[in-house]
Amino acid sequence: MKKDLFSESVRLAYIVKDLRRTFELWGYKEIFLPSVEEYSPNLRKGTKFAYNNKFYMFKPDPTSQILANLKEKRELKLYYILEVLNGATKGEWQAGIEFIGGNDLMLQVEGILVAITALENLGINEFYIDVGSLEVWKKVLKGIEEYKPQIITALSRRNFEEIESLPIPSAKKEELWKLFNFRGKKCEYQKLNKIIEAINDKRVFVDFGTMRILPYYSDIIFEVYSPKFGKPIGGGGEYEIKGMKAFGFAFNLKAILKLYEGDLEKTRKIISGDLKEAYNKAKQFVRLGIPVKVRK
Repeated sequence: MKKDLFSESVRLAYIVKDLRRTFELWGYKEIFLPSVEEYSPNLRKGTKFAYNNKFYMFKPDPTSQILANLKEKRELKLYYILEVLNGATKGEWQAGIEFIGGNDLMLQVEGILVAITALENLGINEFYIDVGSLEVWKKVLKGIEEYKPQIITALSRRNFEEIESLPIPSAKKEELWKLFNFRGKKCEYQKLNKIIEAINDKRVFVDFGTMRILPYYSDIIFEVYSPKFGKPIGGGGEYEIKGMKAFGFAFNLKAILKLYEGDLEKTRKIISGDLKEAYNKAKQFVRLGIPVKVRK
């Protein structure tokens, strides 16, 4: 059955309103990205098309789009809410942030805390966050670099059997297996320990089995899960641009929509009576920032 676009849009609007408020309270400013960009191999997702002998991308991945448009070194705290095309016609609504040019450690801690508070402000508290590291995997893959693509793909699928079938030493497989299954609050990588300690949230864990395959990520990556949803509801990681450190994440708004149980009308003032008088009252309430609904 086709979804009710109008009812879904009403719920999505309330979610987006709360997300905007949280992002702005943290100091992020909304960026309005163009729907069409001239094609670049660095742009991800989107739909490629030709026009006047040039190639373009329609609704590409916002992080890659921001990176393509940043021409000079500058510190930025941005957020976006938009649809990304993942194929010719399949779209996914996303809400996310990018913190560009901050200090290492501060970037990761703030980025993950923004995600936590955004969910909490929506009344979504039943979730957990797994934080991993690409640098740790780079070290353990030394000596078996020729199998790196297969191993990384297997990790992203959470399928260790694909690694077992590779012709690599059993001792190395054991090392990979231990790392693949590591999940806890402390590890040997001090950068991760400092992040977990600074965030100070019982729902946040070190999980080296977490893997996000994006070309711009440099080290710390994370994913957000809910026991009520079968896939990650969001995730992100750190990257570098123009010699600056950066960190960002995005929520899948379809997933957030399924988890959101907020009362959409709880603060709306209902006004009735004489038409002129009712709308005069409504006008005064709106000027005070109070939501209204006029009834006959």
